Amino acid sequence: MPERKEPPVTANHRPLVIGVGNVHRHDDAVGLEAADQVGARLGDRVRVVRFDGESTGLLDLWAGVGFVVLVDAIPSQGNPGRFHRFVGDLSRVLSESPAASTHGLSVGEAWRLGATLHQLPDRLVVFGVEGDDFSPGIGLSPAVLRVLGSLTGAIVAEIARHDTVAPSPTGMEPTDA
Repeated sequence: MPERKEPPVTANHRPLVIGVGNVHRHDDAVGLEAADQVGARLGDRVRVVRFDGESTGLLDLWAGVGFVVLVDAIPSQGNPGRFHRFVGDLSRVLSESPAASTHGLSVGEAWRLGATLHQLPDRLVVFGVEGDDFSPGIGLSPAVLRVLGSLTGAIVAEIARHDTVAPSPTGMEPTDA
């Protein structure tokens, strides 16, 4: 019997991890740091993109991609370092939550634009990390640095189960680390 060959894994079939941020604004860099750590742990099993541009550029990144995990800093609601998991209709969830972006157009607004233009990934999960310091400078605050390992673990776990889990209901799930 001939050997069965699996179809090649293309970039659009691998999970895409998008780290959003600015390394020159302290905690705003948490998305970039987390994406780098996920890439180091999972290697070729994922595609990692560091993104520091206007949020409309996300449409080109995630168009035609099956599964995307996006990680970004959000303003704190009194719990710096706490991270949240957003799924579903991000335009509603992120406009009602503290997750306004420091990148001009918010991720929720980019999601809404992508929905209008039919340029969304099949599944998108956003991890928003409450930042403590968005002033100019390099390095994460102690509160955000303390949760970086558990944030990375949560993203890796999300990627590990993405094929076996039905889409989650729309909402925000706070995660204390």
